[in-house]
Amino acid sequence: MTDTDLLHLLRDCYTPNTQRNIVDANLVRSATLTPDPHAPNLGSTAIPGVPRRYLARITLHAPNSDETANAQLAAQIENRLLGLPTISRVELTLLPPLFSIL
Repeated sequence: MTDTDLLHLLRDCYTPNTQRNIVDANLVRSATLTPDPHAPNLGSTAIPGVPRRYLARITLHAPNSDETANAQLAAQIENRLLGLPTISRVELTLLPPLFSIL
């Protein structure tokens, strides 16, 4: 699994109001994978046949100022990624919306 694969997976996550995926909507600022130091199968404890587990760190701009919609988007992202056997944890940072609407 690579950072590019992670971005591809995030294309399955859509903003609540516009129904555009978060990658095409340019909301993703960074998406990286690092080996999870707390997961099994790292370094000398490697188990043959068990995939390495990763920590996904994602930073994105919130699509709007609606806290409920932003919480739903965060849950959607976490559910999508944690459904994979290679991702053990997700750290999601939501930045303020690019254009705040009052």
